[in-house]
Amino acid sequence: MQQRRDRRLAARAFNPQRNTREKQPSDKKHVYGSKKSLTEVPDGVSGKGPTKAKVLVVHRIGFVRSGVLSLIAKSVQFVVCGETDNAPLARELFLRHKPHVVVVGLRLCGADGMQLIKEFRSLNPAAAILALSEHADAFSAQRVFRAGARAYLTVEDAPELLRAFDEILAGHPYVGASVLPLILSNFAGGNKNSCGSDINILSDRELEIFSFIGRGVSVSELAMELHVSVKTIETHQMRMKEKLALHTAAELRQKAREWLAKSAVNRIREDTEAAYEARNTSGRI
Repeated sequence: MQQRRDRRLAARAFNPQRNTREKQPSDKKHVYGSKKSLTEVPDGVSGKGPTKAKVLVVHRIGFVRSGVLSLIAKSVQFVVCGETDNAPLARELFLRHKPHVVVVGLRLCGADGMQLIKEFRSLNPAAAILALSEHADAFSAQRVFRAGARAYLTVEDAPELLRAFDEILAGHPYVGASVLPLILSNFAGGNKNSCGSDINILSDRELEIFSFIGRGVSVSELAMELHVSVKTIETHQMRMKEKLALHTAAELRQKAREWLAKSAVNRIREDTEAAYEARNTSGRI
């Protein structure tokens, strides 16, 4: 259900006129063009023509990756050097091609997007990283920039993608139009609408697991989703309970459900306030 909603959202953002279903990529189709792109230099960066900035696209949703590739293909400034939904392959592509820009989704196959951003930042601080989320979330935006990204957009902000590339390559941070009102609202309110300051003490990986727990995902299902052992998930749960002063797994689940519920309520409230302000502004103009 969630994946279908994600795909519909991506379809509207990247091509409002198109209503075709996404073809599921095979396990082997992770690299842009063909497997040769792991070693060959993409067109436009070989010195035979105008030099283009190389872009690596890492996102779990195939339709989103296709949309990003399509936008970049229309540009005279950028060229895709690789694309994948797989974190280990993303690391290999990053080291081989040394991209100038990296587009990273927050949920990937085999890793957490936040952790991958940190790794890329450590491997090459000069690389400009853009986080591309499926939903606008001020809390995630804060963590993305803390991890080392220079931009945070949602799939709704797809028309801004190339402009964001220009900005972050120039050393400027960039926030998509769908996210900026949420960040400004939290800043103006002094985070009074935050979903609990105690949640801020969780690491990015712990927060990811915490959100899954809130959705009712079991330990075994979570281990398969994140490609780790059950023991690893249990260790994270133990640390989260210690940080949040909780004693049982049931208390942890309840805390996670409450946090997700408050996040949803705040998002609806902020969207409503933004829409109301937009209507008032339009009326004044």
